[in-house]
Amino acid sequence: ADRGEEVKAVVEPAEGHEPSDALAAAILAHCEERLAGYKRPRSLDFITAMPRDPNGKLYKRRLREPYWEGFERPL
Repeated sequence: ADRGEEVKAVVEPAEGHEPSDALAAAILAHCEERLAGYKRPRSLDFITAMPRDPNGKLYKRRLREPYWEGFERPL
């Protein structure tokens, strides 16, 4: 059941690749071929750099914050 949440891919393009509609479509098509429907991203956003701590660990909370603005109960 849809609970108002969706899987979203947030992508930092590799060096030499520029964000584009074609790249987004290719990534989503790749996911469609390899992931179960409930794991498949419905949309994709590009960002310039993933938020990381000095050791390189991903700050998941900082990554999620912009998507939960205006909502009462973030994950």
